[in-house]
Amino acid sequence: MTRLLIHGTGRMGRRIQARLPAFNNFTLVGLVSKSKPEDTNLWSPALADIDQDVDLLIDFTLPDGTRTVAQWCEQNGVALVSGTTGLAEEDKLALKKAARKVPVLWAPNLSFGVALLDSLVRQAAAALGSEADIHIAETHHVHKVDAPSGTALALAATAMEGRGKRLEELLGSKDLGDLVEAEDGGLTFSSVREGEVIGEHSITFRLAGEEIELRHKALDRDVFAIGALKAAEWLVGQKPGYYSTSDWLGLN
Repeated sequence: MTRLLIHGTGRMGRRIQARLPAFNNFTLVGLVSKSKPEDTNLWSPALADIDQDVDLLIDFTLPDGTRTVAQWCEQNGVALVSGTTGLAEEDKLALKKAARKVPVLWAPNLSFGVALLDSLVRQAAAALGSEADIHIAETHHVHKVDAPSGTALALAATAMEGRGKRLEELLGSKDLGDLVEAEDGGLTFSSVREGEVIGEHSITFRLAGEEIELRHKALDRDVFAIGALKAAEWLVGQKPGYYSTSDWLGLN
C-alpha cells in the first residue's frame, strides 16, 4: 500500500481526493494546506508538522510551495509528482536536485491527451522544420494567474526541440512566464482568460498556402486528477530521477 500525502487542497487537490477511492493501492495519510479543509482529520498546516511515514507526495499548489516540497521530499526520501505551473528557474532546479535522491515527475499538464499532443507536436515540428511559423493559443478560467500557461510553454519547448533547438536560446534572456510574443523563429503565443474554461490548447503550424493545427480541450478537470494518480502509481516503482509524462506513458 502506497502512503500518499497531498500538498495543496485547492481545485486539483480536492479532485484528487474525490478520485482516490478508485485507486485501491493508495492510502491517504495527510493533507497539507494553509487553511483547513472541511470534514477531515488528516490536515496539517505545514510539511514540518507531518509525522507519519509517507511514500509519495502529490503537489498542486503555488510555485513557492513546490520548492519547499522538493526539499522536503529530498530530505525524507519521498517520491514526488507535481503539477504546479508558473515555476521559476530556482523552483525547477530544486525539483531536479531532489531527483538525484528520489523519483520526481513534474508536468504542467497531467492528462493523457496533452501528453499525446506533446508527442505529436515534436513529430510535426521535426518534419516541417524552420519553414513553418508556429502559433500556440491557450484559454483558461479567469482564476488562472500565469500566462502563457505552463502547458503552452511546454508545447513551445517541445516544438523547438523538434527543430533541434532550445526555447530558452531562441527567446534570449526574456522571462518565459511573461512572454506573449516572440518574433524570432516565427513563434507566437496568445492567452485568453474567461469564465470557468478548464483548459484549451492549440498549436498551429503555418506554411505558404496551408496550416496544420493540433488541438486539445479538457472537458472535465478530473482528467488531470486521474492522470496525477496514474502517474503516481507508475512513479513509486521508479529509481531516483527526473521524469516527464512521456517517460510515464512510454511516448519518447
